[in-house]
Amino acid sequence: MPNDIVVHIPIDRSSEHMIDCAVSVASCFGAHLDGIACVYQSLNSVIAFEASAAAVAGVTEYDTGVELATAALDRFAIAARRAGISHGVRTVCNSPYPASQMLAETSRLYDLNVVAQPDHAMPSPNDLLPAALLFNSGRPMLMVPYIHHGPLKLNRILICWDGGRAAARAIHDAMPFLHKAKVVDVLTVNGGDSTVSEVSAGTLAAHLARHDISADIQQPTADASNIHDTILSLAADKDSDLIVMGGYGHSRLREFILGGVTRGMFESLTVPALISH
Repeated sequence: MPNDIVVHIPIDRSSEHMIDCAVSVASCFGAHLDGIACVYQSLNSVIAFEASAAAVAGVTEYDTGVELATAALDRFAIAARRAGISHGVRTVCNSPYPASQMLAETSRLYDLNVVAQPDHAMPSPNDLLPAALLFNSGRPMLMVPYIHHGPLKLNRILICWDGGRAAARAIHDAMPFLHKAKVVDVLTVNGGDSTVSEVSAGTLAAHLARHDISADIQQPTADASNIHDTILSLAADKDSDLIVMGGYGHSRLREFILGGVTRGMFESLTVPALISH
């Protein structure tokens, strides 16, 4: 049961959809909710040692960011108080990469991270955060699409099952959500290089049944390069409110590169997704 949740509130774009979604999740589980807003410092404002024109511009940008963060956290606090939930606020200031790693470390002591989907039409330093949380926090994250509006609904949940460790972790993390759903679908994609068998999907359904969760099995076919589109298409057809999936990546030195399906979901997500690594 998620008792301690954190929402990472963007300050350079609308944050109402993030606040509404996070507050609804905390209300649903009676959880404490912290709101964190990050002010991303430019290089000039981090290393400015003299009053050059560039340094002054950097400091001005930093001051503006603090004002935006304060306004976003004020909106969050108002929504949390209106919902009657326990809450707290925090502002973090740093350059983009160190900030994302610091926030990932901070998030290890929460049961759930709520984070915004990157919008590639509006590039932002905040776009580094979802991958950092996924691979470095050790905790599940709820990614909220930038097209999402209103609270999180849990009438119908779609589980993406490939038999892997990350998918198994995601199902375990999602159990409190699954228990609140009216309908649960288990999706296995039997196409391309998929090795998922009907037996593994059936075994998962039996496992869920022992947790008093009834699940319907969906087995569409898709090429390996088109799996994320198949997931989102089925989610739309079934009117799913939440997707549960494992997040995969490939290690490159000390960093992770998103796997193909995970990257496709990051880019094209249309439904809130609970993702675990």
